[in-house]
Amino acid sequence: MSYKFLAFLPFFLAACSPTRTNPVDSRLTQLKKNQDSPAERLRSNGTVRAGITPSSIAISGKYAYVTNSNGGNILIYEVKTNGMLQPLRTSAIPSGWGPNMIAVTPSGKYAYTANTDSTSVSGFSIDRKSGELKPIPGSPFQAGKNPTFIAMTPSGRYAYVTNYGSTTISAYAIDERTGALHEIKGSPFESGKAPASIAADENHVFVANSNSNDVSAFEIRRDGSLEAVQGSPFRTGSGPFAIALAPSGRYLYVTNSLTTNLSAFSVEKNGRLSPVQGSPFQTGMTPLWVTIAPSGRNIYVVNWLGGVSGYMIDQKTGALIELEGSPFESGHAPKSVTVDPSGKYAYVANGGDNDVTAYEIDPKGALLFFMKMR
Repeated sequence: MSYKFLAFLPFFLAACSPTRTNPVDSRLTQLKKNQDSPAERLRSNGTVRAGITPSSIAISGKYAYVTNSNGGNILIYEVKTNGMLQPLRTSAIPSGWGPNMIAVTPSGKYAYTANTDSTSVSGFSIDRKSGELKPIPGSPFQAGKNPTFIAMTPSGRYAYVTNYGSTTISAYAIDERTGALHEIKGSPFESGKAPASIAADENHVFVANSNSNDVSAFEIRRDGSLEAVQGSPFRTGSGPFAIALAPSGRYLYVTNSLTTNLSAFSVEKNGRLSPVQGSPFQTGMTPLWVTIAPSGRNIYVVNWLGGVSGYMIDQKTGALIELEGSPFESGHAPKSVTVDPSGKYAYVANGGDNDVTAYEIDPKGALLFFMKMR
């Protein structure tokens, strides 16, 4: 396999499809034929169908939203009190083509998708009673080439989008009244090569640059514009793709998609990064997505070829301790994992099976299949 292909592998795995026939699809089909998955036998009623190549999941109140990267739309589910998903009797909501990620504002009023093949971000207002999505006036909003991931500040004032097909980050102010995105002066801002995913708190933005093998760190100015942190960018492993910031803001984690590990960093008050002792930590093959539970105690990594790896985070050092039973089984070619705000349930989008699996999270952080109807 050539280095040139490897450099763009994470992009394709993230479900960017330059045409309606994604080159990865044939690999997914072959994987399904060749891999005997015990998960198919173990999963009970925790799995629901999810369109064509589900990519990401966002939860707002009692509703879950799933992007279909090769369907160009969003499916809506009701989250039952036992954590299971129930499809709503509504049509799929059109987004731009190749919606890789969906993100909901902290207020729960608005949702946005990064449309990788449409060079745009679609915005929707959320009906909190019905869960329905309604396009925001002015949507879709212009982004850079191949927008892939979205991060918002905890206050909900600003949104930042990675433009994977270039070297830039688009920055927007979010209109609290309408949800419209207004590009910030100076946007887009330069990052590294092939900026894949992004994380933000109220003071800083961090970007995983897949083809630079590093993380760019920025200070957020008062107007939402970005200024590079001294010493940025910071080196990671090969093909850094997904990134997650601990709720405390003290630790940052990055999947190295062309290897089998996860880089961990301590975050200083000025945004500088320093490796956590013991980093990088072993994962499964092709780690693509990383999510931290709302409690900040556990972290989950989706391995495109090997289920979901789970860890406990040492709160004093940021080091990772693999959970008993990890990696946890998933469907074929899992693309993302999301933990609900209560921390009781996790949801994995299985791109190869076109479905979403729900798990219970036990007190130690392990992912458990739903084994019977409740």
